[in-house]
Amino acid sequence: MKHDVVRQNESSNGLSWQEMAGGTLLIVGLVFTAVNLLGIGRLENWWSFFILLPGLLFLGLGRLIGSRNGRFSFLSRSNIGIGLVLVTVALMFLLNLNWAVWWPMMIMMPGVAVWLMGGVQAGVGGTAVFRLGRWLGFMMVLLGLTFLADQLNLINLQAMFGSFHWWGFFIFIPGIGAFVEGLRVMRQSTWASMILLIAGVWIVSSGLMEIFAPNWQSWQGMVGIGLIGTGLLSRGWLLIRPGTDSD
Repeated sequence: MKHDVVRQNESSNGLSWQEMAGGTLLIVGLVFTAVNLLGIGRLENWWSFFILLPGLLFLGLGRLIGSRNGRFSFLSRSNIGIGLVLVTVALMFLLNLNWAVWWPMMIMMPGVAVWLMGGVQAGVGGTAVFRLGRWLGFMMVLLGLTFLADQLNLINLQAMFGSFHWWGFFIFIPGIGAFVEGLRVMRQSTWASMILLIAGVWIVSSGLMEIFAPNWQSWQGMVGIGLIGTGLLSRGWLLIRPGTDSD
């Protein structure tokens, strides 16, 4: 009777680990069999299935770990993110895509993975810090799409910007996100707000350095801006009472 209850609980939570692993192996096995019947030479880069297999397993593991209180945990999200990157790499090899053209996918998919991990719930302060990953992931996806559009000749970045380091403006996105998240939890979690605001200062300083000194020969300027901003934040932080922390 007890075993029946356990099986019912497992089936209600979705596929088990054994079922997912077995199903993945079955699919890959069927593909290999089809390749063998058609002739191995007809499918280039067949070895990419050895990359696809662990990618599918990571996706399945992330799905299996499930969620807590209706939200996926960090471990689940990280497994799904890794799986997405591996599956993307495998498909690029399997479809024999030109890496010289499609390399921006290796910016976009890790960006999606970072965005997923940025949705973790970990208290007021921890959630705010993790949410910076959402901003960073969005920046990576947007930057990857821009590079991909250029590679596909949808736009011409060289003609539009020349030698100007336009991607410095993309660096501002997670910097602005750090300020937004830091100010949002300023009264609820001083430690998280302090970390985020300081991170915002240094990220924006990096963006300014990339735009105005692309050779990074005068990196002391960026360090100076970062230190000045950090000092101002430290002085201003005295106005916030430590007792206002809620986590």
